[in-house]
Amino acid sequence: MPSYVVYVDQVFIGSLVMNLMILWVSARLGRVSYNRWRLLAGAAAGGLYSLVLFIPALEQYMGPGYKLLVSLLMVTAAFAPAPPKKFIVLLAYFYLSTFALGGTVLGIVNFLRRSVPGDRLSGAMQAVDAYLWYGLLLALIIFWSIGRIAPAVLRKRLVLPLLQADLDICLGGRRASLAALLDTGNSLTDPLTGNPVIIAEYESLKELLPERARRSIDAHGLENGATVLGEMGEGIQEGHFRIIPYRSVGRSNGWLIGFRPDEVIIRQRGNMVKTDQVVVALCPERLRGDAPCGALLPPDLLETGVAR
Repeated sequence: MPSYVVYVDQVFIGSLVMNLMILWVSARLGRVSYNRWRLLAGAAAGGLYSLVLFIPALEQYMGPGYKLLVSLLMVTAAFAPAPPKKFIVLLAYFYLSTFALGGTVLGIVNFLRRSVPGDRLSGAMQAVDAYLWYGLLLALIIFWSIGRIAPAVLRKRLVLPLLQADLDICLGGRRASLAALLDTGNSLTDPLTGNPVIIAEYESLKELLPERARRSIDAHGLENGATVLGEMGEGIQEGHFRIIPYRSVGRSNGWLIGFRPDEVIIRQRGNMVKTDQVVVALCPERLRGDAPCGALLPPDLLETGVAR
């Protein structure tokens, strides 16, 4: 029976590279930020554990329970602290990626191997010895591509339809209809009433606004909210116009011109919500995303409205 020489350094490096890719794919699928050094630390922990297989005195530590503890250690080293639900999701992606990558490597090795007469087990071991690094390299390329493409595809195909909605905004007998997205990052509220705030493109709602408001905004711009409201005079009451403070990335504070509509109607996945307990803030820029979008809806709005 042929004998095989196993180089411990190659085992460690191979395990390190595979673990690093597994943790990276888990982070991409879980949509969490990551630190490369922490990913490397988690991968190194798994690489060190792979050497236990070659130490007879430590054979007792190769059981399923110890493997679970090591996987928990790897995910913790790479992503902690994380909320419990997010940690469980990341752990699930870790195992999914582990099984998928291992199966991909073995599949590639089996595809590359040639038929060897004699003992099948001996032939399989020869194939692994000859093609393991080729299989690992091709599998890493495949997983790198999946890690780059899959999150965007999953968001577009699975998540995005859950966030899309049709929005009608009514004011002074006029109505504007536009596509909207539920924005979980929109926690903006009106400081006067505490009502949630919809962020909408000015161009999409321009014809909905009173003529005096349109003239003032076009003359001074949305960034000069105080000037716009001062020029409107008593016209402010027609839409209950006000200034709404906000913060955004790269800007510590800013101001948006907002108004209170007579009614807002939201249609999403066969459900309809009507409410007047809301404020609409006018955004000067176009809202860009994976789908047509003229407004961003706060999650609280679906809870405060009246479902029909």
